[in-house]
Formats: sequence, C-alpha cells, structure tokens
Amino acid sequence: MRNTILAALFIVTLLGCKQEKEKIEEPDVESLRAQVKPTEVLTAKAIYSTFEFRVNASGTMESAKELKVTFEGSGYLEKLYVKNGQMVKAGEPLAELQNDNEEFAIEKAKLAYESAKVTFQNDSIGYSTLSPAAKNNLELKSGLRSATVSLKEAQMNLKKTLVKAPITGRIAELEEKQGNIISAGKELCVIYTPNQLVLTAKIIESDYGRIEIGQKADVFPLAIKDRSFEATLIEINPKVDEGGMITVKLQLNATEGLLPGMTANAVIRSPQSENILVPREAIVMKSGKPVVFTYEDGIAKWNYVETGLDNGVEVEITSGLNDGSEVIITNNIQLAHEAQVSRTSVMGATN
Repeated sequence: MRNTILAALFIVTLLGCKQEKEKIEEPDVESLRAQVKPTEVLTAKAIYSTFEFRVNASGTMESAKELKVTFEGSGYLEKLYVKNGQMVKAGEPLAELQNDNEEFAIEKAKLAYESAKVTFQNDSIGYSTLSPAAKNNLELKSGLRSATVSLKEAQMNLKKTLVKAPITGRIAELEEKQGNIISAGKELCVIYTPNQLVLTAKIIESDYGRIEIGQKADVFPLAIKDRSFEATLIEINPKVDEGGMITVKLQLNATEGLLPGMTANAVIRSPQSENILVPREAIVMKSGKPVVFTYEDGIAKWNYVETGLDNGVEVEITSGLNDGSEVIITNNIQLAHEAQVSRTSVMGATN
C-alpha cells in the first residue's frame, strides 16, 4: 500500500514538472517580434498612369542647319575676320583675299565704259529718236555694250575676294590662316546653328512598330554625366540597313553645352496603355508567382499581383494592387508577410 502511494506521488510530481517545463518553454510571439530588428527598406508609390515602352537608340548629334563656306576667288588670304567658335550674323565678312588686281581691273573697266558712253552719245547726235534696232547697232559700234559687260565682270571678280557668312550661326572647322594661298572652291569653314541640334540615331528593326513621329525622348550625351535632354522624334527612315537597324532623327528642345559630333544614347518613350505602374524592383517571385510587398504602418504586407507589360524600368500591374499603394523596392526578396520594416525614404512618382 505504501509503495502504491509513493508511486502515485512520483507520477503527480513528474507530470507537474513537465507541465511547468512546457509552460516555461512556450514562446511569446510578440516579445520575440519586438526583439527582431526591423528591415530597412525604400518605398515608392504605385501610380495609375500611362505605361510607356522605352525604345533604345544611339547616335551622333548634328546641326539641323549647317553650311560649308568656300572661296569663290583665288589668291593671297590677306584678312581673316573670324575664329572657331565665334558667332556671326548672315552677311558678316569672314575673310578677304588680296584684291589689288581686281580693284585695278574695275578702274580700267570704268574708264573704258565712260569712253564708250561718250562715243555712243556722239554717234547718237542727229537722231531725234532711236529705234531698238538702231540703238543696239550704236551700242555695239561704240563699244558701250562690251564695256558694260567688262565692268560688271570686274565688279563680280572683286566681290569674289570677300567671303561673307551665308547664315547666322557659329564658326567651326576653320583651318585656314592669314597669308595662305587660296584656290577657288577651297573650303574656309562650316557655319551651323547651335540652337537647332538633331540626334541622328539607330534603333533595332523590331522596335519599328512602337515608334511614331511626335513621340518624346530623353537624350543622354556621353560627354555630360548625370544630365538628360528632352527631344522629339521628327523623322523615321523607312528602310532597314544591312545591320538590321533603322535610322531616326530626334530634335533636341535645348542645346546648351552640346556640340555637333557628340555621341549620345536616347530613350524614345512609346505610350501603350493606362494602368497601375510600379518600379520593376518592387516585383519579387514567390513560388513562381509575382508578389509585391506594400508598406503599412511599419509592416510589410504580401500581395499577389498580376503583371502586364514590362519596359525594364516599370511594370504594369493589372490586378492585386491599388493606386497610391506604397510598395517596397529594396530588401524585399527575403521578406515575409507582416514582417517588421523600417522605411528610410519614399521615392517619387514612377512615371
């Protein structure tokens, strides 16, 4: 009997210890959560806007209006009035050849003209009126017709010694120096309009169906870091070259700091549809399905979504997310539903 009682007491004590042990080891979820340091994240707003394909292009900048300036005459380059980079107005002198011979030729031609004119007037004495035929004969006989032509020719030759700007613009590619011997037809310089630059670029032929005249673009010159320039698509060459590329032209809206010949990349924005857009970094795959984590009062919320078009920067969300939702775009690959997060900043609109 005594042994039975002792055995019973032992069993009761053992069970009590076990229950006490289980009670002690039971985890406190809230206390554990409080001990976990929140994951720092960046967020961005999901925006209902126009989804745009981004068509990549690259090429070289050119002036929309550019003219080569050449010498009409030949001889010794006596005066050079401009230098590279200088702005000039249409009609402004650029260079002048030595013109002593041409000025002498004009004086000689003037004398011959005056002499022929006197002869013509003397021969006309006695005629009350002159018929066109009679006047023509007297002009030829007196030498007035020939003298008139010679004077005009001498004046034209003098004019050829002075080179003037054909358009208003900036001087470039000027290589001649004062004192050089010039031949007729030789190039003096190039004049271009610096406020009218065009990027002549190439796109792959598979992007042809996505572009059209008037679409906007962002141009990124390689020589100017961290700056882009707005542009408009103004021309599409309807022919594919041997490399499978199509040439397009983009008119830049502003040109400060840019030069013809600069290499640049461009992104042509091709509008497609209206929908909710999020940064591409907001999309993570969970069990083969796209998920977006939203930030809600320090907690990460797991949202299954359906995606549409993807341009490499933004992704179209067709369902599963509301306009204006604050989506997590960093440190979201290992996040769990209702994990604690600490928001460091909010990015602006994604469009």
